[in-house]
Amino acid sequence: MTRDPLAAVRPEIRALRAYRFAPVPEGLRAKLDFNESPADVSAEAKDGALAALRARRFALYPEFGSLRLRAALAASVGLSPEQVVPANGSGEAILAAVAVFAGCGGTLLLAPPVFSLYVQMAGIAGARVAAVPLAGDDFRLDEEAFLARAAEGERTVPLLCSPNNPTGGTVSREFVRRLCAVSPVVLLDQAYVDFSEEKDDLLPLLDELRNLVLFRTLSKAYSIAGLRVGYAAAWPDVAEEIAKAILPFSVDVGAEEIALAVLARRGEVRERCRAVARERERVAAALRALGARVAPSRANFLFLVPPDGDGARVLRDLRARGVLVRDQTTVVPGALRVTIGTPDENDLFLSTLKEVL
Repeated sequence: MTRDPLAAVRPEIRALRAYRFAPVPEGLRAKLDFNESPADVSAEAKDGALAALRARRFALYPEFGSLRLRAALAASVGLSPEQVVPANGSGEAILAAVAVFAGCGGTLLLAPPVFSLYVQMAGIAGARVAAVPLAGDDFRLDEEAFLARAAEGERTVPLLCSPNNPTGGTVSREFVRRLCAVSPVVLLDQAYVDFSEEKDDLLPLLDELRNLVLFRTLSKAYSIAGLRVGYAAAWPDVAEEIAKAILPFSVDVGAEEIALAVLARRGEVRERCRAVARERERVAAALRALGARVAPSRANFLFLVPPDGDGARVLRDLRARGVLVRDQTTVVPGALRVTIGTPDENDLFLSTLKEVL
């Protein structure tokens, strides 16, 4: 008789819900559920990366510390390489920071509705979760309540997403300054900032705030969600501590080469982001004209409640017609999140939505 291995699983892990999704259905017409880029990496970038890969020996490990990638990521945002920690997607960097600062009994402070994996990260790291929910019909952060809760305890670590997933709202630089004044460290996920406005970019605050850690990804604006590259940005001594919680060689050579290729074409990326932002405003206006409640967004998605409030039915009916959007009904009653796709995909979503309303 063997012993039960599940008895050895930590209670925090047993309490978590596994991250699962239904398979993509046959007859797919528009995939607007994962906040992926509507544009693929250019053929030129792919060809350059593949040529570089052919010249590499796959029998060898990636460069220790991802020095070339680290330098390119830093240069892309005007930082020094010592301020950047490359990772296998920004999620790996966020998990590392949560473990470093809030793990083993600390408290991760969130403002739901927010990216569901933050709770999973807290459980993995052994951190408690505290919450100050977003307020009002436009899902604004209750700044004073959040500041008050953040000031409680030396190991209370705020983690915010700006623009926020799933609502699309942002926090101001002045609020971040106030938050850093009361918190030992502040974690800010900026996965979607490339689709936003210049004032929403919090990187300039790193010059003055030693206890601020930012996270970026190449999955969204840079169109390489399938290759997993992200990073943390912080003061050099803080970045060094986060790097200790990331295993060596976490970014493979394929991801590194395509990341270097797309980072060299930032002008193309900026134009794609501007196009997405224009489409976002067009789709938001069309949804409001249909009577939907739409949260203000500066990301590449929209958070909405259909006119009849029955998001679950709308989700099913859209899926039956080959249009996938994200279910948010367990987060906010009746809510859905739709990624901004190509103009044709967005038109298909809107016309199909009209059919099912």
